[in-house]
Amino acid sequence: MNPLIDVQDLTLSIPTGHIFQGSKNILHDISFQIQAGGSTAYLGANGAGKTSTFRVLCGLIKKDKGKVFFDGKEMLNGLPPKRFGFMPEQPYFYKNLSPLELLTGLGKLSGIHASTLKKNIYTWAERLNFVSVLNQRLSTCSKGQVQRVGLAQALIHQPDFILLDEPLSGLDPIGRSYVRNVIQDEIKRGATVLFSSHILSDAEAICNQVVILKDGHNVFSGDIKQLLSSKHRWLIKVEWPILPTMLTSDSVDIHSHMDGTSDIRGASLEIRNTLIQQILADPRATLLAVEAEQRTLEQAFVDFLQVKVDKS
Repeated sequence: MNPLIDVQDLTLSIPTGHIFQGSKNILHDISFQIQAGGSTAYLGANGAGKTSTFRVLCGLIKKDKGKVFFDGKEMLNGLPPKRFGFMPEQPYFYKNLSPLELLTGLGKLSGIHASTLKKNIYTWAERLNFVSVLNQRLSTCSKGQVQRVGLAQALIHQPDFILLDEPLSGLDPIGRSYVRNVIQDEIKRGATVLFSSHILSDAEAICNQVVILKDGHNVFSGDIKQLLSSKHRWLIKVEWPILPTMLTSDSVDIHSHMDGTSDIRGASLEIRNTLIQQILADPRATLLAVEAEQRTLEQAFVDFLQVKVDKS
């Protein structure tokens, strides 16, 4: 089965300097695929190249080399406008317009028939909870309200592919909940979603695939369950009045509770087995549980950022 999005060896550089022009590499041979109907988190620290990748996909900047295929066809000037929706990290709209005026104009550009456009706008305003500001100027709307209007303009024409750059940025918990639910509903509809986020718990809850960038290099691309699974991470729950000195090393993480119990986590099976033997041999200690533990997306992400990238 062909992927909906196939990015091959994407490379991008930007000019630097004023008098003596040089260049700086932003993306280094980035490759990844996204299957139709999937949801992919595109992760990386600030400056890793996430937004630059999105701009290439939208046709806003030209790549140095590489290929982008959409539904099996090579795209030379960005993705087909009527089949994808894009929300930038910081949506900028004409502030004298109201959300209703903005969405009406953009809806017409997207090819939505006039007879259904107004109904579609009110439907999205209800789903994203900005009906109360539909006729206000955008200059009077809060950052979170503008963010949700920005999401509505990306989704109003029901695109096959949805590209979202930090869609949860600047939202309060209620706004995040609305946006998260809408994204999940779009995935259920059959849309394919690629989005970046620094809120990794949301990415973990929404996505089944993940791509991780570091300094413009692709350091992981694949199934999120594969990324988070670990045969070696473990958790020991114990009641132990005096913890041994070996637990002061960086190889374990300890969290002690008020009731006198402790959670000991680590990834060394040798240390785990030694600890279990010590607990069973110490009459003052009570072994409560030994469990395998799955990494969180945040833990896996940090691990990848600590790996040195081969730039040869």
